[in-house]
Amino acid sequence: MPYKTNTDNFLHTNPSLYLAFHDDDELSMARFVHRVLLEYEAGSRVLDVGSGPGREVAYLHRAGYEAVGLDNSQEMLGWAKALYPGLPFEYGSQSDFSLGRQFDALICVGSTFLYNFANSEVLASLRCFREHLREGGLLYLDMRNAAFFLTEEGRRWLTEELTEHRTINGETVTMTTRFAIDPVSQLLERDYCWTFEGHAPVREHLQHRLLFPQELTLYLELAGFRLVRLFDKPSPHVARFESGQPLAFGNEMTGTRMQAIAVAI
Repeated sequence: MPYKTNTDNFLHTNPSLYLAFHDDDELSMARFVHRVLLEYEAGSRVLDVGSGPGREVAYLHRAGYEAVGLDNSQEMLGWAKALYPGLPFEYGSQSDFSLGRQFDALICVGSTFLYNFANSEVLASLRCFREHLREGGLLYLDMRNAAFFLTEEGRRWLTEELTEHRTINGETVTMTTRFAIDPVSQLLERDYCWTFEGHAPVREHLQHRLLFPQELTLYLELAGFRLVRLFDKPSPHVARFESGQPLAFGNEMTGTRMQAIAVAI
């Protein structure tokens, strides 16, 4: 099997597999981030926390931004540096990194932020973000929406097994997922089973912290941010976003993604 299996996060340790299941060939997230930066006149210095395979950093660099990526996966950093030589990618954990400089904007997308399981970790990460933003700097967060699991569709996700298939180099890879929620810790329990032709299945258990809209708003305020907008649509992580598409925000907060735009004060 051409994948590393001795890992605490199978997808993040195998960037080629991550890209197969999160292909984003249309670069919807990068296009949306660019549009937000333009809309709010954020400035050119951008930090991407949880930059993964580096797509957003590379896109913003081509658009003229001084974009820097930060990630705590050596495999992802190695992939990004090999694919985009010359672009800056740094190793660090979101709750305690120190780059010794401030940025005009900071983005954290793809539910990276939900690896802060404890309240103290949520605040530590936001305060670290604040330290790396100039006064008036822009913060964009994208993550799973806890309120989604209160909807009929969200409850279905908690009772049914979800299955996805991808063909990679002529081989079919199947990922099955089962979700459950620990209501005391507000953790989304994620059980995955990866099936490869001719190999034993790979099973793993991961967690995401679930944050509700008003809860996130309070944490942002405590960390030195002023919330500008909280929304669930558009949702570029799961749906296509075109560069010329108007920024029409929806805030019913029943969608799968919760997003926030805030300003450092």
